[in-house]
Amino acid sequence: MVFPWMFVEIHALRPFKEAANLLAEKKDWPPLYNKTTLNNNKPVAAAVYHEDMFVNFNLSMKTAKEIPGIRLWVTNEYIHSGLRDGAGHVLDLLMGLLNGKKPLFLWT
Repeated sequence: MVFPWMFVEIHALRPFKEAANLLAEKKDWPPLYNKTTLNNNKPVAAAVYHEDMFVNFNLSMKTAKEIPGIRLWVTNEYIHSGLRDGAGHVLDLLMGLLNGKKPLFLWT
């Protein structure tokens, strides 16, 4: 997620300002998620971060409700970058959710 001011204040983004404006004005985007595909993905484990600056928490939880049997880890331990910053902890936890070594739902 980016904001319009970023294309003015962040030098590296300035060349993309026009393209970003065109994308922001586009109104005919296809649906972001295909519910049939989501329902066919099994098993599914996901991390949802309370403080994620790029992904809305409520939207994440709403999407998760669309996936039967999803195994969630809801946390504020990381902020969007858990896979990179968690030194394997996040992936180990998610894999544990999938293989039954962790509870089906974690809230930390």
